[in-house]
Amino acid sequence: MFEELLEVYKNKVSDSERELEENRAMMGLILAVENISNMLTAKQQDVDLLGRLIDQVDHLSKEVADLKSQMKTRHAKSSVGRAPKVSEGNALDGHTENLIDLLRERPGRYTTSELVEMLGLNKTTVITVMKRAVDMDPAHVKLTQGKRRKLYLSYIPEDDEPGERREAESPSEEEDRVRLELMSMT
Repeated sequence: MFEELLEVYKNKVSDSERELEENRAMMGLILAVENISNMLTAKQQDVDLLGRLIDQVDHLSKEVADLKSQMKTRHAKSSVGRAPKVSEGNALDGHTENLIDLLRERPGRYTTSELVEMLGLNKTTVITVMKRAVDMDPAHVKLTQGKRRKLYLSYIPEDDEPGERREAESPSEEEDRVRLELMSMT
């Protein structure tokens, strides 16, 4: 009988040890899962932080672009040397006079986007100002359309050949088409 009791005791001890080992393994597994969860949470916080930093950099780059545009506009306006005459007419006439003065100082072919940067106005207003510039000074200002409805404004100085000036004075079919499209845009 003593041997039977010893055998039962040994079985109970081995069962207890086995349960203890299983509990230790389960605790280790739980700790490992907690560590993985903490690491994932930390990484998610890092991703969120990076997202916020990217948004801030994007916002700052837009502000820098706006400041550059304002600086170009101020520089262009200061090089003209006079402010638009808002009291003599409406503001668009003043912007148009500024545009014609800028084109007179730096003749060339300008796109709508370049004029947006130079004048510091929105695209719709610049298109209207381009149209008015052609109406105000048809002898020197020429409006043409390129591929994909891209608009170009050019200034033809007085010292060019008379044939070119005569061509600018009489609007061609292309200019009429451009004017009609401009009217539909604005």
